[in-house]
Amino acid sequence: MWRLTLVCGLLAHTVSTTFAQLKPFYTIQDDGTFDAIHFTLTATSGTCHIMPKMSDVPMNIYGDPDFEKINPQFQSWTDNRMNFVDLLLEDYNSSGFSKSISYNMFGPEKKGKNNWEIALADNKEYWLNLNYGIGQAVVDLSGISVKNLNIKTGSADVAVDYLSDLGNKIAMDTFYVKVDLGSLEARKMHLSRAKNIITDIGFGNVTLDFSDTPTTKSTIKSMVGAGSLEVFIPKNDTPVIIYMNNSPLCSVKLPKGYEEVDDNVYVSPSYSSMADNLLTFEIDVALGNASFRYSK
Repeated sequence: MWRLTLVCGLLAHTVSTTFAQLKPFYTIQDDGTFDAIHFTLTATSGTCHIMPKMSDVPMNIYGDPDFEKINPQFQSWTDNRMNFVDLLLEDYNSSGFSKSISYNMFGPEKKGKNNWEIALADNKEYWLNLNYGIGQAVVDLSGISVKNLNIKTGSADVAVDYLSDLGNKIAMDTFYVKVDLGSLEARKMHLSRAKNIITDIGFGNVTLDFSDTPTTKSTIKSMVGAGSLEVFIPKNDTPVIIYMNNSPLCSVKLPKGYEEVDDNVYVSPSYSSMADNLLTFEIDVALGNASFRYSK
């Protein structure tokens, strides 16, 4: 958790000056023809920040690319009151997003320009589809209306947070995460108001931090291959039930006080099947680790 705090802290410190350093590249104006934005970002390398910004403009994209290494491509179209926005940030050396993992393993990433920031306003609903190859990404969703969030990372390190402590303005339908070799740390998950949370972990690491008691009911499904899942849950007044499917080759840790009520079914001291804010975990672990801890 220290690493995520450091990354987010640095972002909060530099956000006031970063926009002045980056150049405006693309803007989505509100022309009255759409109510929601379906945004797909595919970045094979570099650093990407997504953050809220007080503005009447639904989306501003700023960048500082090295055109000798990166080829930005942008498309936007509207269909059935939905504005589709595609931003492709492809590194010439990676030969596409699918090659970014092997490129990172057999060819070290060269440092330099390739920094991007996407500023989102609070006047539209967003469907976010974020694909990262290598590098780093910070996603600050404070006070934004996010209907669906889909994140895939090859070997990038991704941090998701609500830095201003402002939650999702609407109920999120699905928070989906797929991690191959990288890591994803999501803080203040109770502010996402996500009905469904799905994590698919290969060799990487995922941390889900419910730092406060949730107000909505959520189902969290996690498939863990050889990686690790770490979940932080408030100690008091948080109803939890965990359905565990694990093998002898994996490691599972549960908080003190959780009771096994059936074969591989565990509940928290505050568990109630009728609770409006029940957290239901369905965990499938093959070779990796799954640990549940009390948040501080």
